[in-house]
Amino acid sequence: MAEVYHYQPSPPSSAGAMQIAMSGERTPTSVSSRRSTTPGSFYKADTPEFEQRGGGSGSSTGVKRWKRLHEQQTMEQLSSLRHEKKESILIAKQKARETARKISVELLAKEWLSENQATVEIRAYLVDKLLPTLILGVEKLLTVVDFQELADKDRSANFNPLNFLAQYLLRNNPKYSNFAEASPYVRGIRQVSEDLRMQLFNMEDNRLAKIKADVKRRRTEREYQQHLTQLEKIRRSNCLLTQFTEWNVAVDGRVELSLFQNALRSFNEVAEHFPEELKRVSRLGHSLEPTDETGITLTLNEFVKYMNTYIENLPREVFEQFMVHMSKCAAAYRASAEREQRRIYLSNLFMRCDHSGIALLDRHRILNLFEQYWDQMKNDQNCKGLRNPRQWPVVEVDEADDSVGDDEEEDEPSTQQTTEEVARESQQEQPQPPPASEESAQKTLDENKDLKEEVDTETKEEQKVEVEDDKTEENQTQEPKVVETAETPQDAADGQQEIKQEVKDGEIQNGEVKDPEVKEAEGKDAESKEEVKDGEAKDAEVKDGEVKEAEVKDGEVKEVEVNEADVKEAEVKEAEVKEATPEKKEIADLEKEKNETKKATDTGSGTDTVKPVKPKSALKVEREEAVGQTGRISVTFAEGTTFNREKTGLTLTSRSQSQMSAFDENSLNVSQFVQLTETFLGDEPVKDVFTRLLKFIKDGYEETEDEKMDRLTKARREAVSAKRKSMIDVLFEKWDNDGSGYLDLEEVESVMAKYKDGQEVEAIYYAKEEMKKKSRFQDQRLSKREFRMLIQLVVQEIPGSETFDSLLEFLTNSVERSYSDRIRGEARKKWLQQIVTAAETGGASMEPVYRAVFQALYKDAEAHGGGKKISANISMSERNVKFPQRGETCLRYVAATPEDADYVLDKILYNDMKGVSFAALESGKPIHVPRVGNHGNIHFWNTRRRPEEREGSFIVIPLKDKRKRAFGLLGIDTIADPHTKAIFITHEIQFFQGIAKAFSIAYHHVDMRRKLLRITESAVSWIQRRSPHVREVVEYMAEPDSKGMDYVLRKMLTTVPKGPPEYCAKPPRLERKDNLFRDYLFKCVDNSETVTADAYGERHLAFPLRDDDGKAIALVDISIGDMKKLPPHENKEIQRMLRILQMAHKEITKEFNGAEKMRILEGEQDDEARTDIMFDRLMLMELRDNVSKLDQQAYAELRSYKDPPQNICDILKATLAIFFLDKAEEGEFDDWIRIKTYINIDLSQKITAYDPTAQKDLNLPADKIELYMKDVPHGEVAKHGSLPGQYMYNWVFVCLSLIEHMKKMRQNEDEGVSSDAVGDKEEDVNMDDQQKTEAE
Repeated sequence: MAEVYHYQPSPPSSAGAMQIAMSGERTPTSVSSRRSTTPGSFYKADTPEFEQRGGGSGSSTGVKRWKRLHEQQTMEQLSSLRHEKKESILIAKQKARETARKISVELLAKEWLSENQATVEIRAYLVDKLLPTLILGVEKLLTVVDFQELADKDRSANFNPLNFLAQYLLRNNPKYSNFAEASPYVRGIRQVSEDLRMQLFNMEDNRLAKIKADVKRRRTEREYQQHLTQLEKIRRSNCLLTQFTEWNVAVDGRVELSLFQNALRSFNEVAEHFPEELKRVSRLGHSLEPTDETGITLTLNEFVKYMNTYIENLPREVFEQFMVHMSKCAAAYRASAEREQRRIYLSNLFMRCDHSGIALLDRHRILNLFEQYWDQMKNDQNCKGLRNPRQWPVVEVDEADDSVGDDEEEDEPSTQQTTEEVARESQQEQPQPPPASEESAQKTLDENKDLKEEVDTETKEEQKVEVEDDKTEENQTQEPKVVETAETPQDAADGQQEIKQEVKDGEIQNGEVKDPEVKEAEGKDAESKEEVKDGEAKDAEVKDGEVKEAEVKDGEVKEVEVNEADVKEAEVKEAEVKEATPEKKEIADLEKEKNETKKATDTGSGTDTVKPVKPKSALKVEREEAVGQTGRISVTFAEGTTFNREKTGLTLTSRSQSQMSAFDENSLNVSQFVQLTETFLGDEPVKDVFTRLLKFIKDGYEETEDEKMDRLTKARREAVSAKRKSMIDVLFEKWDNDGSGYLDLEEVESVMAKYKDGQEVEAIYYAKEEMKKKSRFQDQRLSKREFRMLIQLVVQEIPGSETFDSLLEFLTNSVERSYSDRIRGEARKKWLQQIVTAAETGGASMEPVYRAVFQALYKDAEAHGGGKKISANISMSERNVKFPQRGETCLRYVAATPEDADYVLDKILYNDMKGVSFAALESGKPIHVPRVGNHGNIHFWNTRRRPEEREGSFIVIPLKDKRKRAFGLLGIDTIADPHTKAIFITHEIQFFQGIAKAFSIAYHHVDMRRKLLRITESAVSWIQRRSPHVREVVEYMAEPDSKGMDYVLRKMLTTVPKGPPEYCAKPPRLERKDNLFRDYLFKCVDNSETVTADAYGERHLAFPLRDDDGKAIALVDISIGDMKKLPPHENKEIQRMLRILQMAHKEITKEFNGAEKMRILEGEQDDEARTDIMFDRLMLMELRDNVSKLDQQAYAELRSYKDPPQNICDILKATLAIFFLDKAEEGEFDDWIRIKTYINIDLSQKITAYDPTAQKDLNLPADKIELYMKDVPHGEVAKHGSLPGQYMYNWVFVCLSLIEHMKKMRQNEDEGVSSDAVGDKEEDVNMDDQQKTEAE
């Protein structure tokens, strides 16, 4: 770039101008031209440069050149100005011409400029794209029409206006022609189009502004909602922070995670009862995780974070409900902690009262003590919470004393107080969070002074425990082990040797052992006292086996410490005793028994008392607590002996989860005693009342020496019987290697005949004959029970105390199996057990059982059947009511393998059809057809199979019940197997028999549960009708869990607000770990006792339904809402219903165990109908019995009325209308004088003899009789005090219920016959096709 030097401007001189020195690289003109194009600017900018470079002189040539350049620039500027002016003039002229040519827009075009904003886009499109050409085409069309005068003509054959217009539009397409632009209308349209575009643009601009405003508004609302959400989160976090303190927080400030998981899980159950609009929005944030079982605990912040993940999306109203629910769960947890402290004291009390040391107390004596305490304290104001020990639920429903009237029950306080009010009162009394468990435990200890002094005294003393044998040590552990079914030969020999010493010269009758030593000890009181003294003198030497109990220091429990050296010395002494002669052994054992009995009498209980300790989790203590206590055993038992844990429990606290205690009306174990006492104490017992009750029971419970010896003898008999039963069962399982479930009698007899080289053949023969007399269902096969009976009878026939051991040892050695046979047998027994397990865990469904049966057959065919391809089906025997001419019974196929399901399932096989099935059903023996193609009497359901394809083997095995009656068939075939030789061999047939046996057990288990459900449904329906204050009734059934360690509850039946009870389509499973706040359900099953508890603010009554052994197999959970107690008449009705329901359950279980069925009414001839009406029949029988006990005086009271209450008149009218309906319709019973003539003993006889299920009474119009009873409320009947009136009232309703049942069943049968007749016609057609195929 050229450099420019600036000086002060001065006039140029001629000399200086001539002396300008210019370089070729620097051109002042070029520089100045870039700066300015005017002469003035040139002088100002360029003159100094010339002066600097050229000085003040120059030649004339330079001046001329400068002038020339200047003129050149000036001319260029003038020419550019002239050109610009010319262009502007041309533009102005063009605009003028355009203005002159411009024509105003026509009115027709202006019509498109309407103010309707909604159609702007459409009008803009039409004006721009369509109208310019279309309007001209229409104009041209009209011009032609006018020119040819076609408007006046009807129609011209040579002119079509549509074709003309179409041709015009095609010829003047805007893409290829601009002819339309010449029209003034089109030019106006173009102007309108421009205006419409501007209008559309302005409108779009407004829309964008609106969108922006709307977005801003929504953003503001969103930010406001986020602010509110944040405030709500803070509020909820504060609520959770406050709620956390309601739980019994440990010292380290942590609470178990499982408690909160249970609270969340239970909230889902509570939400099911919300209104429909809240139920939809009450779902938690995400699905619940499995309940923690590892003991994880949460701090305060962890708790808030954990709960927020589930409840952050809950609406405010639902969140408030959730916090109320959490408060209820926390209150339940605090109550459980206090209850657990009481349970520890009650467990210690139990051990003090257990003088005999077998962990059983006399139930009647405990109830008697409760009655005495009640009589003494019922007027005390602090004892108002105690429950009457003569009434349910303290005693059983069939033991309750009905002498207490309704008025007396109504006078009891707090009847109308609800559980919510009690909760509010307790919160007002205790505004601060409850103390920790350790503090409450210490407080309880301070208040129970008497008990504490005894505890401290006994804790300081060292208790003496004799370590006599290994089994005694096992009985002293925290959780006794179950009797093992398999033992080593050495252990079995040791146990047998001890049994010989204990039961020498004893007799076995009906499975029990009579011990002559006990009788001798009972008969010699004087010798007993002297020997007891000697035993006391020897106590100093028995310190070798002492065990130090847990000592309580600062609320912590130390583990039990056992002196190993002392134990070794005790074992040495025990070995010395074993080596002694039998006479010395008997003397030593008897001395030990008497010495220990004396010790137990002197010391009271012989056990230490453990002080209350804060549990890890009060609600999980039944599963996790290990107390670490040992009890003094006051009797010596044989080595290897165990007690029946259903009858005894040697732990101080609750037993294992999987252990269910059987109810015994005469005895209580520790768990049952604790639960019974808690029921007697009520909901919130006063601590002073609780302390006095402990002392009262401890001082009042006493046993005589005879009672102690009786208990010891009974325990010994049970132990020896259990030991022998286990040994015989092991032998049976070893003998029955293939799992058929039966042993051949002749084989067993032939093996027994070799015992002692045939010297005991006569004794074995007499035992067999005796067994046949005692067994009602004897054939040539022995079940496990019959085999056990045979062994015991043989032992009784052969003299000698060692007969049992030697006989079992001989039989065990005689049935040794090879290794391969044992492996095969173990696998098969595992598969058979899976069939039974499927029934126990299937929720009363047969589908899992069918699946397990077919899977077992498939696995065995693959593993032990040479890979056979088998097909199987199961058929059930039914009474043929549709076509009796074809046989009394028929077989209906209920299950089949997939390849045969289309041909076999739901088909019926009649007796007049081909087949060997009915022969097997009638004989009760399996029938094996090795070659079905050669047999000629086989019915083939698959008619498509050709005769040459009908090869293979076929076997049918009868399915038998406990009375050995066939109720169905199991069919197995190999027709689909491609092998030419697919014949079943012996061990396969035996396994198939085991399959049939296992299926029979499973089928009857499921069938029994189904029948129990139907009976319970009837009972629940009656409860709904008679107890309107009952909010909900649910039935649960207990079944083993998948691991076999515990049991679970299945929700099978539930009530609905309006309507009959409903079955759960998919019964949910309730596990103990997931229902800590509903543990009353599991306590009810554990102890087989009625439990009353509060759950989620509602009062619940859990009633167990027991089997024949006294174990709870189901329970009925009755919820009465927020009421604390039902009205007296409703409470009595529920007791009556539950009592009858328990009777029905016992009757059903006895029938499934082989008892005869009771058929009293005419309608009970059919088994299905019998199950449906069993509950009503039991009610009818009870009412018959009550009416039969009424005497003349009871009826005289009714006749003494001059003007009886209307309710009594209506009841008598309904009763008489059942017998004299015509007279009732004629109005004869409207007069009280005439009614009185029928009130006598004859009416009582009619009532007791009436059968409402008889065919002749089914036509009785029940609706007419109900009219008499519609105005009689149930609660008002009992208030009149008339027993005949109450009995007749209930009797009428039961009769009407039975009549309705029978009518419905008759109607269902008729519908079933009509529907099956169509199916039978189709079946006959298929049979004809089959016969044609066979003929071909």
